Amino acid sequence: MLTVLRELKYMERFVDKGILAGIINFALILVNIMVVTIMWQKAGVPFNGAYTAVVLSSILGTLVAAYYKMAVAVAPGIVINSFLCYDLVICQGYTWQEVLVVPVVAGLLILILRYNNLYRRLTAFLPQYLEAVIPASLGILLIYRGLVMGRIVIGAPFQITGMGSLNDPLAMLTLVSFLAVMVFLSRKKSYGLAVGLLVALVMALINGYVEFPACIFSVPEGFTDTALQLNFGRFFELIASVVVVFLVLLFDGLAVAKTMGESEGKLLAVNGFGSLIGGLLSGGAMSVAEVSAPCGCDSDNPAKTSRVTVILLVLLLFCGPMMMELKDYPVIFAASVIGAGCYLLSDLKFLPINDNISVLAGVFTLVLVPLWGSLTAGIGFGLVLYYILLIVNGRKR
Repeated sequence: MLTVLRELKYMERFVDKGILAGIINFALILVNIMVVTIMWQKAGVPFNGAYTAVVLSSILGTLVAAYYKMAVAVAPGIVINSFLCYDLVICQGYTWQEVLVVPVVAGLLILILRYNNLYRRLTAFLPQYLEAVIPASLGILLIYRGLVMGRIVIGAPFQITGMGSLNDPLAMLTLVSFLAVMVFLSRKKSYGLAVGLLVALVMALINGYVEFPACIFSVPEGFTDTALQLNFGRFFELIASVVVVFLVLLFDGLAVAKTMGESEGKLLAVNGFGSLIGGLLSGGAMSVAEVSAPCGCDSDNPAKTSRVTVILLVLLLFCGPMMMELKDYPVIFAASVIGAGCYLLSDLKFLPINDNISVLAGVFTLVLVPLWGSLTAGIGFGLVLYYILLIVNGRKR
């Protein structure tokens, strides 16, 4: 983070610091917006409606951050939305209208517990390891999903996974853009995610995988097909999923608040409103993008930074045709997705706790989330193991 702040101080000689931070935050969340749009399209949401809903939800969420005078960007989380789209819709057979109830209810719970500091009582009751394990699980699952998207990891007949072929041109595209991301992240430059996306996009254009559309801009459409389409018919079957999304929003907000030195209540409010708005508009689960936190730490005018990001997001709202060209090649975003996972793990001190029961539960959570590909099952197994061991050992929380 210190490296990012030093670079901002150098670059502000040429560009206003608040404007610069807003531009960087916008670039950092582009990957989230593009990848999550494709996810919801695969889950059955009409593409144009999904794109409009995701971008509009990010706009409204970032406006909430500006209201609370925080220089951060709100974006759809890749892991939590992949959980909603792939695990619940594609694998378990729920409709996208039924699944969107999950972020709405989770967001409402965050907003309710934010008042009177009720969330503090809850976090005091929950196992200590969750604070470290949930971000780590998200990071590991992001890396795994990115490797699969980029064809670096593939299915294998005699083991769980195998290495992709270096003769695959799309795998090579991923490796080159991955190297660009890693070079920047190794120097603690979070905008390496945007650089990786740019490298992959240029390579895709050179190799003819994508082409510039005849018309780059168009009026946003499809919003009426997606907004307010919630179906509560199977809500009780989705309660466990609501709990998982709620825990992710809670600990994600607390982690960003700690990083920025901001009020926990403000961060939770932004996450709560963002998830509520995303669910209502069909943009999915929204939260403060952790990669935007370093730029927000040193901003003299946080509201200006957020407003700049909002202006750029409004312009992005009219870029649907270009996004349509990219949707068939998710490999373009693979390296940046891997980089986002690495970013979540970069400042992690592995399970900074001295409780053996918490360590055991935490380790199994970290291992099972990517192996099972399910946040619900992985986190649930860890919690069950934790409380069983507490009971067996006659200990209290």
